[in-house]
Amino acid sequence: METDNKHKYDFLLSLLEEGDAMVCLDARKDSVDVPKAHKADPALNLILNLNFRRPIEIKEEGVTVTLAFAGRPHPCIIPFDAVWAVYEPGMKKIQVWEKSIPEDLDLSGLPTQPPAQTAPPPPAKTARREKGARKPPAGKRDRSHLRVIK
Repeated sequence: METDNKHKYDFLLSLLEEGDAMVCLDARKDSVDVPKAHKADPALNLILNLNFRRPIEIKEEGVTVTLAFAGRPHPCIIPFDAVWAVYEPGMKKIQVWEKSIPEDLDLSGLPTQPPAQTAPPPPAKTARREKGARKPPAGKRDRSHLRVIK
């Protein structure tokens, strides 16, 4: 298992050098520290990036990082023993460690191949401005549709 952790560490670092990385882990393990709302999830997916505003520390034992959950920061501890997959969000690079997948996790409904590329949706039609309506100054967005909710 020690060599698996080294492979997880190396693969995660290689993805993070390019941008975002998704980490799939069994949050139920005692050594994992995530918010209570996610602690029972055997397939928790977390996005990591080296450019996060909060510090991220990656060691061969695991990852220590403060992540935002519902807008609230939470210091997380993600040991590599709990990680069972790491992938790039576009699914071009993915690594799964079968020995680390929780035994009670049913993966039969998950796709075995990356999603097919689809054509981008056609541009949305823009609303026409009424005659005589004031145009917002260049460079500034009209935010009159926003309202304060207390």
